[in-house]
Amino acid sequence: MRELFAEGQGAEGGDGDPLPVKTYRGLPRHVLSPPARRIGDARWSFEGFRRSRPDGVPGRAALDEPAVSALTHHTYGLARIELGPHASWPYHRVVPSARCFHPVELYLWLAAPAGELPAGCYHFDPAHHALTRLRTGGIPAALHAAAGTGRAGGGTLALLVAAVHFRKTAFRYRDYAYRLGAQEAGMTVGNALMVAAALGLEGRVHQRFGDAVVDRALGLDGTEETAFAVVDLYGAAGGPPPGAGVPEAPLGVIRPEYVRTCHADAAAWSGLTALDRAARLSGPGAVLDTSAFHAPQAASEAAALPLGGAAPGRRELAEALRARDSGGRMFLPADAALPAAALAGPLRHALEPVPSDHTGGPRRPLVDCHVLVRNVAGVRAGLYGLDPGPAPSLVPLPHRDGSAVVAMVCDRTPSVNAAKANALVFLTVDREAGDRVLGPRGYRILHQEAGVVAQRISVLAAAEGVSARITNGYDDRMVRELLGAGPERVTVFVLVLGRRRPTAQYEPPLTW
Repeated sequence: MRELFAEGQGAEGGDGDPLPVKTYRGLPRHVLSPPARRIGDARWSFEGFRRSRPDGVPGRAALDEPAVSALTHHTYGLARIELGPHASWPYHRVVPSARCFHPVELYLWLAAPAGELPAGCYHFDPAHHALTRLRTGGIPAALHAAAGTGRAGGGTLALLVAAVHFRKTAFRYRDYAYRLGAQEAGMTVGNALMVAAALGLEGRVHQRFGDAVVDRALGLDGTEETAFAVVDLYGAAGGPPPGAGVPEAPLGVIRPEYVRTCHADAAAWSGLTALDRAARLSGPGAVLDTSAFHAPQAASEAAALPLGGAAPGRRELAEALRARDSGGRMFLPADAALPAAALAGPLRHALEPVPSDHTGGPRRPLVDCHVLVRNVAGVRAGLYGLDPGPAPSLVPLPHRDGSAVVAMVCDRTPSVNAAKANALVFLTVDREAGDRVLGPRGYRILHQEAGVVAQRISVLAAAEGVSARITNGYDDRMVRELLGAGPERVTVFVLVLGRRRPTAQYEPPLTW
């Protein structure tokens, strides 16, 4: 990390910054209807929650235009705008992003018409809540083959693709932007799964696919911008295939024009592009044994702290996404102790299975989670490991002093007063298993896996009135020592949890 920052960073705040939203010219645009203000419970994507409410699981057999509007907006749309003279990064989306650069671009390929929207490939413009049509026609068989998507019987309603537009972050962060892009792609995918489930859709994440075909389908050059994840969205079983009778779109090369305001030389982030080039694949990967990615649960003499079953009542996802924040520019958490239920809510479902191309069915994210409790009512301060199940609990890890790590986070990230936090969450991955099992693709896949978990925690924390500040400013060695982890484990996210104090920062929510 230190070597990356030693390379220097670019300037920001001038006319040469990339636009915050990718804007195409000369292509058909479809302004979407206002997205629904309420879409369903935030927990429908979690297996444990669905088991507890088997009669209420939402289901949808087809996509209409209101569903597309809700899906795109609540997955990656604008949630609020900061006003005032100090609003350096004013455009806040439902997914957090370093300096609100938002390098992820969201694409949607409809297998069949959705109301007045023709079948075809679209780019989502969150600033105008609109879709720009790049291709017309159903999902090509060649794309399904390259991505490994398409259920038996042709149940795919749409493909949602999270691509990373490197320049939008690399102009400032140079090669370090690869990490930020992979993290945010994972958070976007995690959000998409929650939104899709609330709307009655099922989703399956594909991270290993033929890059050249997927990029060509979206009109991406594979260097400035490339696909990172494909989410196969499908509905209730039964009935004719969604795309029956819809001609496939041809997959010829397209290079749609978009507005470019940043002309910095991409050689400044050549390490990033080399890393991405090495990670490219020619097609889907085989089923994996994912057991090697998790460290054994540390033994503890103290009794585990059960997180309990799903909390009663509704946690409206749309409201949680609007409320989700990072604590403001200067995050000074409030002094009051956090109720234990407000900590259990974000953690209970954090490591629930994810349907993905790694295994035949849903499986636990390739991530381990630890929690440093500091000020939670009824919970002894200290370090805990998150045991995901079958009954999720926090396992105490005694004799671990986290004060030095807290002081280090305060020092590395002065805009976050971690000493006032109610809790800190550490998400770690096994980089050696990633290299061994996933090869050069492992780096970006493991960051995406952690991003899925980070977004779950952030959104479910918001549902409890808690802010979650993601920070990459930490000493990895010190965190490993606190966790008792070996050199193979890397901390990918640190989340600082606390209630936000009232400040002069004015961020009115956006309504459509």
